[in-house]
Amino acid sequence: MTLLSTSFRTNYLHTYFKTTVVIPDTGKKDYKVVWLLHGYTADDTTWMRNVNIEKIAEKNDIAVIMPEGRNAFYTDSDFIPYYSFFIKELMPKMQNLLPISDKAEDNYISGVSMGGYGALKIGFSNPDKFSKIAAMSPVADIKHFRNNPKSPMPLQTFDTIFDSPEKIAQNQIINIFNQFHPKQKVLQLCGDDDFMHDDNVTLKDFLTDNLGNDYTWMPVSGDHSWNTWSANVDKVFDWLV
Repeated sequence: MTLLSTSFRTNYLHTYFKTTVVIPDTGKKDYKVVWLLHGYTADDTTWMRNVNIEKIAEKNDIAVIMPEGRNAFYTDSDFIPYYSFFIKELMPKMQNLLPISDKAEDNYISGVSMGGYGALKIGFSNPDKFSKIAAMSPVADIKHFRNNPKSPMPLQTFDTIFDSPEKIAQNQIINIFNQFHPKQKVLQLCGDDDFMHDDNVTLKDFLTDNLGNDYTWMPVSGDHSWNTWSANVDKVFDWLV
């Protein structure tokens, strides 16, 4: 396995952003790839700290790209135009630099918590770039997340990114889905003791109605933590590949 730690200055963010990459050593020119997103307060090393990503990538003969997301909620804002950076700069940069496929059928996106939201948001908005989405304990309703007393995100930080009722509405997962009407395979899991479990069930019902057999709900035990995600990540990758 090859483990890369990259840092490059971006035109969108006007600073240096990091990305951690794992690639098998089987010599392919067009590896299938999982874009793996982290949650709130984490960084590009979080997955490596909690899960044996190298072993998973080797088992599945797949590249895994773990970008730094700061606390930007994978969304364009005056704070950080992160969504535009991801689609218009990060993806082309990595596809030119690495031996990975740029075909939608070979690109999957996944994440936990804020990263689960990011996977759904970016995936649904770009069905021409991703064929599968796996969201683990995603922030399924950002308005409810903002007002949830168990949310770890300060209101001021949230309101810096989603700075109006219109911005919140535009960035609700259900509304993004209804805008793009994507036809992708989607997996969603959420622990039965997760503080956002009810929101995830509401999203589950919506996606079941709209995607039918292309949607998979994976009920699991656990709370909103790495104990839950690390216990189920192998099943998620098995589903992806």
